[in-house]
Amino acid sequence: MSLLAALALCIALDAPEQPFTFAVLGHLRGDANGEQLQNLDEVLDAVEVAHPDLVFLCGDLIWGDIDAPVTDVAKIRADWDALDTKLARLSMPVHRVPGNHDVNDVATRNVWLERYGALPKAFEFRGTKFLLLQSIWWPEDGSTQKHPQNYIRGKDLDAKQIEFVERELANRTGDSHAFVFMHQMLWWEDDAAWWRKVHPKLVSGHVEAVFGGDYGPLTMLQNRELTRILSAQFDNFVLVHVDGRDVKYEVRTVGALTTNKFTPAHFRDVNEYDKDTFGRKLFKRFATPTLLVRNLTIALLASFFAGMVFGLVWLALYRRRTRSRA
Repeated sequence: MSLLAALALCIALDAPEQPFTFAVLGHLRGDANGEQLQNLDEVLDAVEVAHPDLVFLCGDLIWGDIDAPVTDVAKIRADWDALDTKLARLSMPVHRVPGNHDVNDVATRNVWLERYGALPKAFEFRGTKFLLLQSIWWPEDGSTQKHPQNYIRGKDLDAKQIEFVERELANRTGDSHAFVFMHQMLWWEDDAAWWRKVHPKLVSGHVEAVFGGDYGPLTMLQNRELTRILSAQFDNFVLVHVDGRDVKYEVRTVGALTTNKFTPAHFRDVNEYDKDTFGRKLFKRFATPTLLVRNLTIALLASFFAGMVFGLVWLALYRRRTRSRA
């Protein structure tokens, strides 16, 4: 190698990577009737205007026939076709991970694989490593199950995926950034296996951030009388700006004036919980394990003391009657 070529190589290796931006979205699915997200066009237009270099979709992108006992494969393909037609307006590459609505049995799994390929996967862009992981229950060949309820909040990463994470994080240059994308928030509970098995590897691998696209845990919180996060939030996406060692996160909100989700009437519907039906009130008071234990304990104690009072009153009346007869 000539001296000039060696000097050019050293300059290239020392040169900082070109700054770039990527966008992260999740939960684009509509409803069980096949309707897409109410303001999907508006959301995608806002992403295109922001013009990131990459887009990441973190699952639950279609409804997925999740409630049907038998999956209509033609309908699943039609739902993906409709979404991909919308996504075609984006002028940048789009990467995705599945949610439990996207893959919930063998049929939906096969459609996903034929269209978008298997996970986990990793790639580099301008010196930054991106890891796409599979956090959902993944049906095995021959399975006849729909998504098991006990995995509705996700399934812990297995040994192969953890090894994949460790290997990919070790196999990158210098102190470059790394980002991880998945659907479920496997770290939601304080004692989750994530904190013991996965998080230490992310820390040692200098992962900048992990993005999850599920809001399932917030659905549980919504049922608490003092928590209305899910029903009161704006549609949004995150823009991540990477410039050398600096990383900045920007939340862009969409739909404040177009979705009718932020009107006085909607605010009353969300917050005036005591004006619901009796069944809804009952549900809200027993919708989480904490509420269930607390309210059942109160009910049992109340029943016990009411029984004691009734028993004492009955005993007093019985004794008085017995004395009067004597």
